[in-house]
Amino acid sequence: MTPLTATDILAELRALLGELGRHGGLQSSSVYDTAQVMRLAPPEEGVDAAVQWLLGQQHEDGGWDNPKVPQARDTPTLAAVLALHVHGKDERARRAVERGLEFLRRQRPFWAWTQPPDDLLVGVELTLPRLLEDAVALGLEVPVDQYAALCEMGRRRREKLLRMKHYPGTPPVHSWEGWGTEPDPALIDASGGVGLSPAATAAWLHAARGRPELEQACSSARRYLKNAEVGSDAGIPGVVPPSWPINWMEQEWGLLALMCAGLLNHPELADVVNSHLDKLSAAFTPRGIGFTDYFMPDADCTAVTLALLITAGRPADIGLLDQYAREEHFITYPGESNPSLTTTAHAVMALNIAGRDTSRWVDALLRKRDEDNLWRRDKWQTSWLYTTTHVMFAIAQPTAMRSSIETLLRNQREDGGWGAGNQATSVETAFAVLVLHWLRDKGVEQEAIHGALQRAQRYLQRNYDPRPSTPEREPLWISKALYCPYRMDRAFELSAMLALALSAR
Repeated sequence: MTPLTATDILAELRALLGELGRHGGLQSSSVYDTAQVMRLAPPEEGVDAAVQWLLGQQHEDGGWDNPKVPQARDTPTLAAVLALHVHGKDERARRAVERGLEFLRRQRPFWAWTQPPDDLLVGVELTLPRLLEDAVALGLEVPVDQYAALCEMGRRRREKLLRMKHYPGTPPVHSWEGWGTEPDPALIDASGGVGLSPAATAAWLHAARGRPELEQACSSARRYLKNAEVGSDAGIPGVVPPSWPINWMEQEWGLLALMCAGLLNHPELADVVNSHLDKLSAAFTPRGIGFTDYFMPDADCTAVTLALLITAGRPADIGLLDQYAREEHFITYPGESNPSLTTTAHAVMALNIAGRDTSRWVDALLRKRDEDNLWRRDKWQTSWLYTTTHVMFAIAQPTAMRSSIETLLRNQREDGGWGAGNQATSVETAFAVLVLHWLRDKGVEQEAIHGALQRAQRYLQRNYDPRPSTPEREPLWISKALYCPYRMDRAFELSAMLALALSAR
């Protein structure tokens, strides 16, 4: 394959930027949400095609979802088992259920903790216990005891949630299927769904059966599930993404990739970039911005958008981040059970760009390093390469990060790429490239970084895939299930490739 020139990459990047936010964003299909929709609110077209899709997603070990992230597999696996137990009609489906249950029994070592890890799936303390209850009710032999710590955590959370008043477009409602019982029509948001979640919406519809007074709300919820199908890559009735829409997030992180590459103000991208910045700026509220208009603002989306606006020379109120600030971190949402390293990193990045003093949060981030000098666990992303590199952008002190830089360089593979699993991936390589490119421009480790970037450039060129979505792209992002936001990942890859191509001129 002939290497892409800077002109070629620029054209690809412009085309991608023009797609950001279209149809509510493009994501990989969610095993968990699809299984819940199949079981609780199946599409009018029937579930046969979705059953075949679900069977095709099972791995050789009997589980579903990314084998690279073991603890993220129990929820989608049990959801798939339940859906196939209900809708499977043949021996293949029966065997898939058996293999899924066998897989779950082998998962015991991953749940032998006393303190919950920082990278658990969103709301898993609610969703997995509810699935276990459903499985027991259906007579399936599930290893309930191995999830005792999680179930106790969920019991306390559920009791608290049942005492609260809830509003549409908020984090608790996003996981309604894990705790809700009464289908309150007030929880239907302007998207037509419940909590921007296909699984929560399906559970709400299931709870609303036989309630004629809720028919208008049910009709809205069914339309939401149908509309959400366009946000996945499958094109199959009932196969849905984990959250929809995510239009603002896709635009925010697409432009964040440009900013990390030093390309946000590139003149040949100005028209498409400014179009997105206009929309994001107009969408700001007094509490900031979220991943879509239909969900409450959060610190992560707010911080990223503020960083973009300030970098682009636009007016922005950096004081909006004060409401999310705590002594050593920034909360993403009020009442969250554990903070996010990358939310804090993005808030610190924005404050640094605005010229604010961030020393107390930088010191806290430095203390969060693991023994190998990397930052490994985050609630929104499974790859340590994303977490580590974004924290490094935030700290912005090469001397304080010297050991981390050395460790990052040592982790480059022989093929020139980086990856948290058994092999490199293009998007994880892009994460590493962007921070190393930035460090090289600061005069850090010139020779070592230059050689690493040359090898990475060859890797990215060899492995470039122009397709909008491919099954080969690993789901590394964390929601109630793992997912791949295709356009966001491609934005990081193309931004890294363009930065390298331009610096080689």
